[in-house]
Amino acid sequence: MTGKEPEFLGLGGRLEVPAGEDLVKAGFALEIADAHLLHDGFALADLAHVLALADLGVLPEEDSAALLRALLDIGAVPPEEFPYDPAYGDPWNSRERWLEARAGARAGWLTVGRPRREVARVALRIATRWAVLDAHTALLNLGQAYHAQARRHRDTLMADFTYLQPAQPTTLGYVLAGHLQGVLRNLMRIENAYNWVNRSPAGAGGTTGSSLPLDREELANRLGFYGVIPHARDAMWQADGFVDLLATLASIAVEAGQVAADLEIWASPAYGFVELADEYCRVSALMPQKKNPYALAVIRQAGGSTSGALAGLLAVLRTGSARTDHFLSTAGDVHRALGTVTGALRLLAGVVSTLRTDRAALARSAEDPGLVLGDLADRIVGAGLGDRRTVHRLLGLAARRAAGGGRRLTAEDVASALKDGRIDVAGQALEGLGEPRMVLAARTVTGGWARLPELLAASGRELGRRRRAGTALRSAIDGAEAALVDEARARGGSA
Repeated sequence: MTGKEPEFLGLGGRLEVPAGEDLVKAGFALEIADAHLLHDGFALADLAHVLALADLGVLPEEDSAALLRALLDIGAVPPEEFPYDPAYGDPWNSRERWLEARAGARAGWLTVGRPRREVARVALRIATRWAVLDAHTALLNLGQAYHAQARRHRDTLMADFTYLQPAQPTTLGYVLAGHLQGVLRNLMRIENAYNWVNRSPAGAGGTTGSSLPLDREELANRLGFYGVIPHARDAMWQADGFVDLLATLASIAVEAGQVAADLEIWASPAYGFVELADEYCRVSALMPQKKNPYALAVIRQAGGSTSGALAGLLAVLRTGSARTDHFLSTAGDVHRALGTVTGALRLLAGVVSTLRTDRAALARSAEDPGLVLGDLADRIVGAGLGDRRTVHRLLGLAARRAAGGGRRLTAEDVASALKDGRIDVAGQALEGLGEPRMVLAARTVTGGWARLPELLAASGRELGRRRRAGTALRSAIDGAEAALVDEARARGGSA
């Protein structure tokens, strides 16, 4: 440990010598790497603990005031400037050294009635809840972008595609409204994840509870949590909520990546349906004519990296309970996943909002009469003119003959094939072949194309409700954190 004092916690007590250099580099450095993410949460957790000790009357007022002032000073130091050093162990140890240099032996009060892991768990949840709310806002903005474009393009005719093959007529607005439904479901999932994250482990103490009769509900209230995690051991070691959070993030990112993949295909010259705004593209260094939709690659990457984070957490959880393995890199892994997905959502919202569409190219994709053969089959069978299997075969034959001739399917092709099967269909029954809008107008079932206006109205109301809820959550925890700092200043005698 050249040039440094040895790690102090336990040295001269249970430990005779400090941690070796290999442990510092491979172990302690792993935890220190994420200290900046937990810095503000550590400060809030320590302030709340000192106030709780003072409320109990076990911490003398003079010591309480001195500790509060020192802790407020720590909180004022930017995370990147605080001297976190793996030589002293985990982030909490670096903070204790700093505090001891300014408050002396009073620093020891921070471990009265609680282990250091408790403050780390509190700090992790404080950091994570803000990042979850950022993801929630980004998801809302993506939903708003889908909603606006779906309204704008409600009647913009196009072919829907499955397996990249033209399937049935639709509109761009209807397709985008479908992606909006996924956003609404994911908003519910991310809110459920927030509900788990925003529960307090503060005051839980060791494996069977704190040795002091701390008011855990008041601690939770001061820290802006909904309430407490009821079981002390579970409060320290539960990680299933982070699994759920990462699974939700992976699902959100993969779905966003699917939309990005569709847009990349639609933006290719072979389709020519859409063009990305310049600010979401870059050009080839070799080929100056190429405008590459680079943002879409970034969005797709988020699904892969977040799925990897989920797999990584599940892998480290394959141990016994109450292990440090679970949390050595969890703060950084979860925070990076949240940042990656939030960035991808913001990017996709921007792409969708500024998307340029070629309505003529979209409409041309829906001109193929073959797109309504399924409807025609239903009409023929419903009229009692044939069974579904036979009609399906005959209409498929008509499509094959047209494709074999290198031409578009016509009403004559259909009539001829049906006649081969002794099914005689009057000309008016075939009129829908050239009228995809007529087919769409008949989609009157709940969720069908004709009901799109009411679906968009309901979706818009839901987006508004969830945005108001997200704003309220931000306001609540912002107010609680500010109130905690104000109380600490008042009771610490700080200006």
